[in-house]
Amino acid sequence: MWCDRARGRSATAIGGTVSTLLFAYGTLRRGFGNHAAHLAGVPCLGAARTRDAMALHVRADGIPMLARTPARHHVVGELYAVDDATLAAIDRLEGHPTWYRREPIAVVRADGPGAGAVVTAWA
Repeated sequence: MWCDRARGRSATAIGGTVSTLLFAYGTLRRGFGNHAAHLAGVPCLGAARTRDAMALHVRADGIPMLARTPARHHVVGELYAVDDATLAAIDRLEGHPTWYRREPIAVVRADGPGAGAVVTAWA
């Protein structure tokens, strides 16, 4: 899912820079095809899962897509603190907003500092 940038902004400060939280649940996760080109070296804040049950569809070509319905299970992924340039590059990769639409969702941090906390991140 991908939407209006202002709603997904986080006041998270990483090295003095205000960052945006990004929930990676598909090819942007570590070990998958788009991670090295887009998130290598970006602070990973740990594992997370969607707070609400969602649907994760994987197209025949392997592209994963998150949807709010039908709500089936909690989707597991990784939480990243990205800067504006990284978010813009990922938007280009995903074709936001015409092909894929970025949306803010509630995720639960699974490990690291703040484990169990619910935060809003772009997905």
